[in-house]
Amino acid sequence: MAPLLQLEDVSKHFAGVVALDGVDLRLEPGERHAIIGPNGAGKSTLLKVISSELTATRGRVSFEGRDITAVGPARIAQLGISRTFQTSGFFAEDRVVENVMLARLARADKGRWQAWRRLDRIAGLRDRALETLALVGLEHRADTPAAALSHGEHRQLEIAMALAQEPSVLLADEPLAGLAQAEREQIAQLLRGLDAGLTMIVVEHDLEFALGIADTTTVLHLGKVLSQGSPGQVREDPEVERIYTGGRSLDEVKRDVTETTAVQLRVRGLHAGYGQAAVLHGIDLEVGTGEIVGLLGRNGMGKSTTLNCLMGLVSATAGTVEVDGTDVTASGPLQRSRSGLGLVPQGRRIMTDLSVEEQLELGARPGNWTLERVYALFPNLADRRKLIGTYLSGGEQQMLALGRVLMRNPGIILMDEPSEGLSPLMVSVVRDALVKLSEQGETVLLAEQNVPMALSVADRIYVIDRGEIVFEGRPFELRDDPTLLRKTLGV
Repeated sequence: MAPLLQLEDVSKHFAGVVALDGVDLRLEPGERHAIIGPNGAGKSTLLKVISSELTATRGRVSFEGRDITAVGPARIAQLGISRTFQTSGFFAEDRVVENVMLARLARADKGRWQAWRRLDRIAGLRDRALETLALVGLEHRADTPAAALSHGEHRQLEIAMALAQEPSVLLADEPLAGLAQAEREQIAQLLRGLDAGLTMIVVEHDLEFALGIADTTTVLHLGKVLSQGSPGQVREDPEVERIYTGGRSLDEVKRDVTETTAVQLRVRGLHAGYGQAAVLHGIDLEVGTGEIVGLLGRNGMGKSTTLNCLMGLVSATAGTVEVDGTDVTASGPLQRSRSGLGLVPQGRRIMTDLSVEEQLELGARPGNWTLERVYALFPNLADRRKLIGTYLSGGEQQMLALGRVLMRNPGIILMDEPSEGLSPLMVSVVRDALVKLSEQGETVLLAEQNVPMALSVADRIYVIDRGEIVFEGRPFELRDDPTLLRKTLGV
C-alpha cells in the first residue's frame, strides 16, 4: 500500500547552492513526523517543495499515490495539504474570524468564485470559522482586528487558518518561534491535541518539543538526510547535538562592560499604542555611545512597539525621543533614518525578488560599512551574494537583515528579536556578531526575549512589563538573582 505522502530523491538547487540533496521520506496516515536540523539544513525548503511553492530540481513528491511535484500551491491546498509559516501571515486589518473564513475558501470546491462574494453571505462560512477558532482557543477574539493580537495569538490564528482548510496533512514551520514560555506551552499543547488522524510534519528548533510530538524523525544537515528513525534514536545520536550547538554555550562569552558618558539615544516619558489601545506608558531609557543595551520582556509587553516608535513607524502620543541631542519626536521614519537610527525588524522582512547583494546595496550610504566589511562579518552572505534573499535559511536571512542596516551606516542600531526562530548554533553566530559590533564601537539597542543571549552580550539591561520599565541595571544583577529574574521576566 502506498504511503499518504512520499518524497523520492528530492533535491533543490538555487543558483549553484544545494539546499536539498536526495531527500527520501515516507509518511503514513496519522503519522507525526519531525524534521530537525540547524539553520541552513534545508528544512523550510523541504516544506516549500512539498507545498509546491518551490519546484524540485530533481526527484518526485507523491500524495495519495499521485505525483504532485509541480501542481501549484492552490491545488495543493485543495488536495488537502496546508501549512503554517515561520513568520505568521494574515490579513492584519481584517477581523480574526474573517481571516479564518478566507482560509476556508482555499479548500472549498468553488472557493475561487465564492471569494468574489461578501463573506457574510456565504452560508455557514462564519459558523465553521467560529468552530475552528474554538479548536485553537481564539473564539473570544473572533471580531478583533488581527493586528491587535499578541504574537502568541498570531500563531494560534495561523494554525486556525491552516485547520480551516480541513487538511489531511499539516506542515508546521517553526510553530514555537519567537514565543514566550507560556505561549510555547500553549501552542505545543494545541498541536499535540489535534485530531489523531491528521498527518503532521513539524519543523522546529526546540528539540524537546519536536521529539516529544513525533512518531518518527528526519535530521537534515546541509540539505542531506543525516539520520532517520525514532525520537529515541535521534536523542542518542551525538552528531545531532554537535550540529545544533557546535559544542558551544552562550556562557562562553566574556566581555568587558562598555563604560560611556555620552548619551546617544535618550527617551523620556514615551507613550504610544494602536488606535484606542495604549501599549507604552511612559518609557524612559538611555543608550550610550558604543553600548549594547538589552530591552527584555515577555511577548506583548511592548518591546517591538518601543523600537517601532523610536523608528517613527508608530507615532508617540506623549514623550520625547532624542538622537545625539536632537529631538526627533516629530520626525518620520525617513528623517529618523537620516538622523542615524537603523532598524533590524522582527521577522527580517526580506525582499522577495532581489538578490542578497542587491538588497545590501539598495539603501547603502557612505561610511565605514561596505560590502566587503559585511561579507567579512557574515561569510555565508558572500557565498550567496547572487541568491534571491528569500531562498536563504532563517539564520542567513537574519544576517542579511542586519547587513542591510549596517550598509546604511547608522549611528544607532535597533534590533528586534534577532534570535527568533534560530537554532542554538545560529543564535551563537548572531551573538558573536553583536560582540564584534560592540568591539568596533557600534551602538545597539537590542529587544530580545532570549534571556541568556541578551544577558551574555549586553552592557546594561532594561526590562519592560505591560508597557512600563520595571528594571534597569547590569546583566549580572538578573543572572545572579533567580528571584529577581522570575519576578521581572517570569522565567
